Amino acid sequence: MMMGYGFGGPLGWLGMGFGLIIHLAFVALIVMAAVWMFKAVFRDGQQANKPIKAVEILKERYARGEITNEEYQRMKKELE
Repeated sequence: MMMGYGFGGPLGWLGMGFGLIIHLAFVALIVMAAVWMFKAVFRDGQQANKPIKAVEILKERYARGEITNEEYQRMKKELE
């Protein structure tokens, strides 16, 4: 005589299917959280570089003569 419900629990194969779906959903959530954290880390790094890039563009515009010294100083002060 067998004791207990077996591998799938009281629902048999149906219980095993639900267990598989729950397991896959849990793994998918872990993967999505890892991707979100990875993007968050590198997004912060990109935002930190934006003011530096803006100052570089401003310097190039000043070097080409597109803006005057007064405009350059005012814009540089605003960026800092």
